[in-house]
Amino acid sequence: MTEFFKALDSFKSAPPDNNFYMEVIETEIVCLRREANNNTVKITQEQYKFLLENGINNFIYDGSIGKKHKKRTHRIFSLLRKDERGYNLERNDPYWPIEVVEGGYTWRTPSE
Repeated sequence: MTEFFKALDSFKSAPPDNNFYMEVIETEIVCLRREANNNTVKITQEQYKFLLENGINNFIYDGSIGKKHKKRTHRIFSLLRKDERGYNLERNDPYWPIEVVEGGYTWRTPSE
């Protein structure tokens, strides 16, 4: 039993590994790593935590970490309008059409 306590007293833990890497292909950040590879870039622990919390798919790497530009959608939302023939709505709820009637509501885009 005394050998156990001697070994425990002489035990030295390994120093913490503070190496953090991100794998980059072109400008896309592919994954976060703890070991180096041929496509990896060394980053700090704060940057590693930041990328983990905010998602690597939202960032690019061009010599430094930057936000990825989001594509804007040019969606046209439909509007509820009265028409010659359309739906009768339960309690004017646009998501609850009851029947097709003359002078009911229809969903139209602004260009129609």
